[in-house]
Amino acid sequence: MYKSTLAAAFLVLSSIAASAAPRALVPQEGQIEFVVKEMGVPVSGIFKRFDAAVDIDPLKPQNSSVNMRIDIGSLSTGNDEADALAVGPDWLDKAHAPYATFKSASIRELGNGRYEATGTLNIHNKERGFVIPFSAADQAGGKTVVTSEFTIQRSDFAIGGGEWNEGGVVAPDVLVKVRFALAPAATKSGPLASR
Repeated sequence: MYKSTLAAAFLVLSSIAASAAPRALVPQEGQIEFVVKEMGVPVSGIFKRFDAAVDIDPLKPQNSSVNMRIDIGSLSTGNDEADALAVGPDWLDKAHAPYATFKSASIRELGNGRYEATGTLNIHNKERGFVIPFSAADQAGGKTVVTSEFTIQRSDFAIGGGEWNEGGVVAPDVLVKVRFALAPAATKSGPLASR
């Protein structure tokens, strides 16, 4: 009886530990897009490489966590000249700030699959407290699709200062759109999942 109780307790604890592990991203099913207006015209681009460690617990959202890292050098607008400018010293400065990161401190459930992650956003080596709203929807086969849209202010992270802030050449705000799919819990991997 004692051994059976220990075995049952071990199985329960193992299940809890597994459910708390971050889930891997499904390759080729994620995208981080940004949109900024230049002279009033929307210019969009994507980041081709990013990592994420995501654990969403609908029953206990306070135990959930989201950590992301974006490779600044993977920025692409489809225009080589624009890309070079965007990752250059006046803007994102990939040479001195190669990654942008977000690390959640708490997650709050808003209902209907919607959540709010409060944490620290680091862009251009500037850290700011930040709140990211997101939605999570379970799919057939055990995948979960996570989507989010939020806006950052360039001035908060010293992005594109000087002449770029004069005369409304480039809008002060940047829209960011995130979408990625989490693999089924049974295929969870290590502490950091890569796209």
